[in-house]
Amino acid sequence: MAEFPRKRIAGIVLKYGASVFCLFYVFRGVPFADLTTILGRYPILPMLGVVAVSFAAYAIMGLRLSFMAEPPLSFRSTFCATLVGLAINNVLPAKAGEIAKAVWMGRGNGVSSQKTLGIVFMERFFDVNVLALLSLWFLWTMGERGAAAIFVACLTAGWCVLSLFRAYPSLAERFTSLFGRGNLRRFVSQALSGVLENMSPGRLIWLSAASLTIWCFYSLQMILGVNAVARLGLPWNEALSIFAVSGLGMLLPSSPGAIGVYEAVLVTALKHYGVGPDEALALALFSHMAQFIPVTLAGGLIFAAFPAKREGSRAPTEL
Repeated sequence: MAEFPRKRIAGIVLKYGASVFCLFYVFRGVPFADLTTILGRYPILPMLGVVAVSFAAYAIMGLRLSFMAEPPLSFRSTFCATLVGLAINNVLPAKAGEIAKAVWMGRGNGVSSQKTLGIVFMERFFDVNVLALLSLWFLWTMGERGAAAIFVACLTAGWCVLSLFRAYPSLAERFTSLFGRGNLRRFVSQALSGVLENMSPGRLIWLSAASLTIWCFYSLQMILGVNAVARLGLPWNEALSIFAVSGLGMLLPSSPGAIGVYEAVLVTALKHYGVGPDEALALALFSHMAQFIPVTLAGGLIFAAFPAKREGSRAPTEL
């Protein structure tokens, strides 16, 4: 019993220690006066445009979620759930926002949280696929063919397992049996069923198109930040590479919101393309805050002022 707290404390120290170290790395040698001068030169309209593009992406995320169930979920509930989930992920550890998103959608539509959790898992799986494709493109252009092959192998393995589970339900049952006979097994079984329900050809095409659109908006956010806000004049393919690297940086273990780690990854990528440390740090700070502050405020206000309520008379349904 004593080992669990020690491991938990070690994990917390590692994550927050990484954030502190990364903040020290990016701020070291950059005069604060120069940083504030650069940030003060950023034009307001392009800055607002970056925020608007990010909220357009969130709206498409809500639309994607709404059509991942049959019958479709309320767009109002899925959009609010998206903002609330992102806000919670920014302030709480362990991706607690994903659980909150599933619970919010379940209450707002009268369906089980296990089913909506399966939908959220499938949503995240598609986002990881798109991010992996961006990373694959970046690694390929950088000549890292071995790492690119590992990415392809991992993606292929994940899709093969899910396809086998859908084609042979008995395999899925055997997998869930590994979790015993209690509530955990029932939870995993229902969540997995929510994933497999979205494995039909039509649903996969819809999810692929929606996910690619969302990540096009995310990449546009970075391109606008690089060339409209910071006015660095980088070619679109270099800006896209910087976006791919920054997306990978958000996956590294760190404090909630990837504070420090995101800045370190983005500054390193910008330096690789000849951007000075002061300009790179200014852009990294703006880019992160444009993703962090507006959605955290919006999600927090929704969470406080508009608690999830069932929007119909349906009783919660189990899978």
